[in-house]
Amino acid sequence: MSQAVTGIESIEFAPIGANGKMPTTGWVKVVDIEEDSVSFNVPPLTTVKVRVEDKGGVRFVLPGDTDGAAFAVKSLDIAGEKAVLFMGGDWDPITQEYNYPASPGVLYLAVRFTSTPFQGKKFQLSIPVAAGSGGIANNLSKKGFVALSYTGEATTPADATGKALSPWGYKFIDVPAVAGA
Repeated sequence: MSQAVTGIESIEFAPIGANGKMPTTGWVKVVDIEEDSVSFNVPPLTTVKVRVEDKGGVRFVLPGDTDGAAFAVKSLDIAGEKAVLFMGGDWDPITQEYNYPASPGVLYLAVRFTSTPFQGKKFQLSIPVAAGSGGIANNLSKKGFVALSYTGEATTPADATGKALSPWGYKFIDVPAVAGA
């Protein structure tokens, strides 16, 4: 049976883990994901073609600089704690007031996407270190909702010795059968 992925069940963010590993604690689940708002794109490797002077053709093809895998999400859950997670700034739970930072910066977070089940499996994409920034998306209209947005790019983490590690990966998780289904 081939593997396929459809739909998004959850997105979780956490402070980056030690030594390039995925964190084991501190995950914050983002709920109320806006339909069709989640994207993940792995650009193809760019190449550098090496030619020899006065000779036809390409002699060598070397890897070039390539952008990291990029993703974007939107959540209709605009709770202040999640605004701080996506954008920085301050949230006062007593007054229910959020203040955007005067000097916003790039936020580094671990990210985990889990798909809805399909044919007894869930797809789980893990990014140990993503560099990103958040914002507010959508129109203030009576036919829609404002959403928190976060756009990021996987960066290459390193272990304790400085060795580069995988910037992202995925696995398939078995979904237990539901009795009576």
